[in-house]
Amino acid sequence: MGTSYETLSGMYKTIIVVLLIGFVAWAFQAIVPPQPNICGSPNGPPITATRIKLRDGRHLAYAEHGVPKEMAKYKFVFFHGFGFGRNDGSFVTPVVSSTVVNVLVDCFVKFFSNDFDLVLGFFQEITEELGVYLVSFDRPGYGESDPDPKRTLKSTAFDVEELADQLGLGSKFYVLGFSMGGQVVWACLKYISHRLAGATLVAPVVNYWLPGFPNNLAKEAYYEQLPQDQWAVGVAHYTPWLTYWWNTQKWFPASSVIAQKPKLSPPDVKILTAMFARQERPKENVTQQGVYESLLRDMMVGFGSWEFDPTDLANPFLDNEDILSGMLSSVRRLIFGVVLIGFLAWAFQTIVPPPPNICGTPNGPPVTATRIKLRDGRHLAYAEYGVPKERAKYKFVFFHGFGFGRNDGSFATPEITEELGLYLVSFDRPGYGESDPDPKRTLKSTAFDVEELADQLGLGSKFYVIGNSMGGQVVWACLKFISHRCEDLKLIGCESVTYIIVWSSIVCHFGRLAGAILVAPVVNYWLPGFPNNLAKEAYYEQLPQDQWAVGVAHYTPWLTYRWNTQKWFPSSSVIAQKPKLSPPDVKILTSLLARHERTPKEDVTQQGVYESLLRDMMVGFGSWEFDPMDLANPFLDNEGSVHLWHGNEDGLVPVTLQRYIAGRLPWVHYHEVPDAGHFLPYADGMREAIFKTLLLGEK
Repeated sequence: MGTSYETLSGMYKTIIVVLLIGFVAWAFQAIVPPQPNICGSPNGPPITATRIKLRDGRHLAYAEHGVPKEMAKYKFVFFHGFGFGRNDGSFVTPVVSSTVVNVLVDCFVKFFSNDFDLVLGFFQEITEELGVYLVSFDRPGYGESDPDPKRTLKSTAFDVEELADQLGLGSKFYVLGFSMGGQVVWACLKYISHRLAGATLVAPVVNYWLPGFPNNLAKEAYYEQLPQDQWAVGVAHYTPWLTYWWNTQKWFPASSVIAQKPKLSPPDVKILTAMFARQERPKENVTQQGVYESLLRDMMVGFGSWEFDPTDLANPFLDNEDILSGMLSSVRRLIFGVVLIGFLAWAFQTIVPPPPNICGTPNGPPVTATRIKLRDGRHLAYAEYGVPKERAKYKFVFFHGFGFGRNDGSFATPEITEELGLYLVSFDRPGYGESDPDPKRTLKSTAFDVEELADQLGLGSKFYVIGNSMGGQVVWACLKFISHRCEDLKLIGCESVTYIIVWSSIVCHFGRLAGAILVAPVVNYWLPGFPNNLAKEAYYEQLPQDQWAVGVAHYTPWLTYRWNTQKWFPSSSVIAQKPKLSPPDVKILTSLLARHERTPKEDVTQQGVYESLLRDMMVGFGSWEFDPMDLANPFLDNEGSVHLWHGNEDGLVPVTLQRYIAGRLPWVHYHEVPDAGHFLPYADGMREAIFKTLLLGEK
């Protein structure tokens, strides 16, 4: 029995030893991390980065950002955060990491959801403006930098110095650390401060076991972490040899950051969502050599026993070269510059109108109108009314009002056209209806469009012009530019009086206008011929929103689109279809809309409001090439006449200004209609009266 017991006891001891050895072997295998998969080794990841070789034989991968270092005013070495790498070093350049600048980018995404490349371009401009060069490197074990099993904060600081020397950054350079990279900044301030021009730490990770912290403060901060993070950093500090096992075992939750489930505040959630939506940074590339020598080495170094305490450091810039505060000022300037540029970019985007949706283009409205092609390649859409031009006694070109179009050219009733033998052609002003836009449109260019239209339609050597409301301004332009007055001719060096007389007669023969009518013409308040007090008084008779709208069109035409599309302040009452109407106008407009199917506003502005309505405003209230009050009578031989009609109750165009023009131009036949408003031609009998007064001399 004794022998059997001893044999059994020996077997138990053997089994226990075997189990113990097995457990130890398993534990050793679980605790000891695998060998790093070094870049460039036979089975390792390929080398794609630019690298330097350090004195100890290791390689350090880096990436450069900003302006070329030869041109740089400020040279930075950037230290990335936990789980990031060298490619996240574009701290103030297009590939923006989760930093102060990223907060600004996140704000701008609201305004530039389709133009993010434009915003990134502005950040590039900031680096160029400040002359910033920035080099970022993979910490040992990260990305494509060789691992360093002996890595400490001190060794990393000397890696920084060697990188700066090999890249030729000069005797002094700046350092900038974000998150876990902030700890490297402290190390640089400790070990290579003689090389530093300044330093910035952004949200630096703190080691809870620094001796300088009061115990109660460190403990309180420590317990603000998630429980799994308390354990993870505790293991990294107290039993670093267990760090690999703790963060790879499945029994207890490991680091929330490594698991990508960190404790984030609402602002961080918002920013991180935007960041990863526009910058897909593969985590695998950062840890491709293994998590132990990258993430876990960061934890063991960052939460281990440091060789120094940052709270014991003395000021390294006692000679007033304290760029810590100086760079804070630079960052503030940077942020201000970014905000300013972002605002200007947003403003630019809202100010610049969209391109016109030109008729006949692949995505534009179809061409349904009859059109002519002008000399400059543009098309002009027109509509004809009245009797055929071949048997017409009087041929008119009609200029429509603001927000109207060629189809509103039925200004003369069928009865009057037949009675008098009237032919009338109406055209869409450039940008309206189906006429191609003209970004260079002026009153002068429109007058020449009229002349070319008349020539292509064969209206003869002379024709009449009639303009209603905003179209009245085109009448003034025709009187200026295509009436061809004889005294406008200047011959220099002619000795023969007979030659001058003959030549003048030829030129006069080519005068194009037989007569002109202006009906309730819109007045430009800034014409030089108006007395200031009179123009000012008339200007303030408008609704306040119209004072602003025409003022913007005159003083800052580049803001016209923005002003009339923004929602903060009321824009033009006419565009909003809420104009200031007198009682006669309300009555006429109600009747007009009930019986007259006017071209829908959508058709009139189908190519865009900017090149139609807003271009009308910028031309009509801009700086004209002439002043109508300086015009001389174009019909000295009484072969034609000019008539101006206006209602004394016009709520849109002040009658006082028309009276002044009539007083300045006695050759203009002025007709002020009592109890009539802006829509006076649509009152019963008015159109017949307007035409018969010009053509037959009836009063």
